[in-house]
Amino acid sequence: MNLLKDNKKIIIPVAILVGVLVVGTGVLSMQVASDKIAKGVSVANVDLSGMTKSQALGKLESLDNLKNVKMYYGDKSWKIPVSDIDLNINYKSTVDSAYNYNRSNAFFTNIVRTLKSDFGSKSFIPLDMTYNDGKLNESLKQVKSKLDSQVKEATLDYDYKAKKTIIVADEPGITMNLQASHDKLVKNLHADKFYTEMVVKLEKAKFTKEDLKGIDTLLGAYSTIYGGMYSRNYNIEKSARDSSGVVLKPGQEFSFNGLTGDKTIARGYKAAPVIESGKLIMGIGGGVCQTSSTIFNAALLSGMEITTRRSHTIPSDYVNMGRDATVYDGNPGQDFKFKNPFKHNVYVKNYTYGSKMISEIYGAASDYKNIDITTQVLGSFGGGNKTIPDPSLPAGKKVVEKYSRPGYNVVTYRQYKDDKGNIISSEKIGYSNYPAQVGVVRIGAAKPAAPKPGKHQPIAPKPQQPVPGAGQAPNPGI
Repeated sequence: MNLLKDNKKIIIPVAILVGVLVVGTGVLSMQVASDKIAKGVSVANVDLSGMTKSQALGKLESLDNLKNVKMYYGDKSWKIPVSDIDLNINYKSTVDSAYNYNRSNAFFTNIVRTLKSDFGSKSFIPLDMTYNDGKLNESLKQVKSKLDSQVKEATLDYDYKAKKTIIVADEPGITMNLQASHDKLVKNLHADKFYTEMVVKLEKAKFTKEDLKGIDTLLGAYSTIYGGMYSRNYNIEKSARDSSGVVLKPGQEFSFNGLTGDKTIARGYKAAPVIESGKLIMGIGGGVCQTSSTIFNAALLSGMEITTRRSHTIPSDYVNMGRDATVYDGNPGQDFKFKNPFKHNVYVKNYTYGSKMISEIYGAASDYKNIDITTQVLGSFGGGNKTIPDPSLPAGKKVVEKYSRPGYNVVTYRQYKDDKGNIISSEKIGYSNYPAQVGVVRIGAAKPAAPKPGKHQPIAPKPQQPVPGAGQAPNPGI
């Protein structure tokens, strides 16, 4: 009794603890033996705490988010039905795993798991599922074909009615990484996440809307009419696209050939008529000179500094003499170039609309100039025709082998005017020379054929043969 009395302060708390453990173990054992899923157990982010197996089964089978696999990037998303990738979920097996979370192990482990659940511990049971990885990859490829996009440079539109520019923002190019997206999606599926953001590589635009800030005025624009041969039209349209969307900083130079590259089949250009040595022949890229000539006129009207330009050898039918700019590939070839002479950026926009080739150059309002372009023909020379007898043609028939063309010397001026249209100053841009061409006309020189004997035409008698030694001369063949 003395021992009990002396250790009363120790024995009583221990007894209480033992009693609590006994009672607690009994309670925990009852929880383990119940037909309810333990607290804190979830599947696919669904809390199954306290549910029977049938209740949990019904809950999981009713989930719509397990019927599709969602792939997304930004504001774009695609839902792939699980049937497309043969994804099957064994809901019964999954529910059994959730139910057995605190029942399928040793007694003490089951008690500990139950106790931890009662104190708020969370447990996640993975879905028991299978899928076809090959079909999953095919679905990813379809998403890639829709998600991938080319980079879009910032551009300018112009409201002619309001006379103001509108900046169209740039967009980065998107290239989806197929393997990385696949690996990420599979990892998410194993974590019961049926939604995955695709892994992409972004290509930034060269020109952003920031580059176009302050460009608020149309400095100059020019258009020409085209139409006819499909391949020539195509080359004009392609070269307009290739040379468009260019921001020129102060002092920076525009190079037509530098933007279009060599006009070859490999680069997408087609065969059409080109001028070579004063003649029209078929060549790759025919028509691009109309694009460069249109840009030349826009550059003149917007106050650009022309640095490299040459006229054709034949006057063009889409611009006046002195206002064309020929280009061709080769070393050195012939380029068309100009510089931005202002203290602010300028923007070059080229495009086609209907049957028009249009070039527009934008800049700051403070750089706008009222400009007019004039040309002066200094003189014409040459031309005329040269006739050549041609015995292969019937007598008197004429065939033009080469048309004659007079030559011209032309000078081009840029005039600066005030608001009232008065000329303030004039600038000589340069000279243009269009060589003359002598025409060639072939005239038939064949002798007329001897008439053939007719039905009622008498046949001339044969001449008598001279008797040898009679003193006559031989027959002259007449």
